[in-house]
Amino acid sequence: MASDTSPISVLFARGILARLALWPALRIAVHQNWGGPQSAQKQRWLAGIIIDEFEACLPSASASLTAFDSHQSTPMHPSHTLPEPDTEYIETMLLQIMDDEFEVALEDGSAFDVARDVVRLWNDAKEGKDGYVKDLEMQADRTKGKMPQYEVDAGSASDWEDSDGDNEDESGSDSEDFGKEVVPQLLDHAKEVPDIDEDGFTTVKRKGGR
Repeated sequence: MASDTSPISVLFARGILARLALWPALRIAVHQNWGGPQSAQKQRWLAGIIIDEFEACLPSASASLTAFDSHQSTPMHPSHTLPEPDTEYIETMLLQIMDDEFEVALEDGSAFDVARDVVRLWNDAKEGKDGYVKDLEMQADRTKGKMPQYEVDAGSASDWEDSDGDNEDESGSDSEDFGKEVVPQLLDHAKEVPDIDEDGFTTVKRKGGR
């Protein structure tokens, strides 16, 4: 991130940290140390990479001072800032980093959802809107200390849940449980399986073993 942090960057950074903390696939990868002993640091590094991508689009203070000539009312140089990253660009970057750093091949569409929210957070930050950021931060606070959920498709019945003690509806219908995040399913990368099974579980493929 830039050393002279702007209010836009501060608000955006808060939103990115909270949104990544809510990404089930990343939570699982960090919890299981798929990125090695530095998995948690890699999550913060990923946040920094995203923030830097957008900060590069902000005009620097020196550029704004030199952009105007004293005899002209229009900018001498229209704009030398980079174009803002779009959803597709951020999604591709997220998928690549998850693959490179955590050896996870994502096929559940969650990278697109995160990328879409990242772009929204940036647009909100530019307008000084903090409502969505605060909402994400509240959700992220509720997940602290909880183990991320996933289902292992290897014959073992070991299912993680966000365990905070309230498992009040374990026997209830799992098809109408709209309040919970979708549980990514971890699969052996050698198996040929659908991306989304009939129970609605998303697929997170772990590439090989560390």
